[in-house]
Amino acid sequence: MVEMTASAPAAYLTCQFDEFLYARIDEGSDTTPLSVLSMLARLDLDPWEEAAKLAHLPRAAATKRLVDFIAATSGAPHNAKTVCDRLLNLLPSRVDAVVRPARGRALKKFPPIIWPGVIAAVLVILLIMMSK
Repeated sequence: MVEMTASAPAAYLTCQFDEFLYARIDEGSDTTPLSVLSMLARLDLDPWEEAAKLAHLPRAAATKRLVDFIAATSGAPHNAKTVCDRLLNLLPSRVDAVVRPARGRALKKFPPIIWPGVIAAVLVILLIMMSK
């Protein structure tokens, strides 16, 4: 059975998982395409979070987890292990730590010392714009 929890850290970069997430699970099938992203969404999982988890896991653990996801999805192919091997090859070998804000855009973490300068710069820009 697939454990479906949303307790993983939100440390991932959206675009680095695109090749994996948009890959078809049912390659060569005449049915409606099923991507990794749609499969994970059907399972009520955050696709980017799960891709980050899979990228950090050892290959055997990632294979088991992804095979379980495929097996738990209706309309998925029966050769889950073969499909899984192809899909895991699409994951990046190095995953950068990034925080995805609630709006959905990915932003790299800034050191805390930078924030006062960023806030000050924004305030200066606003003051200049208001004075015109």
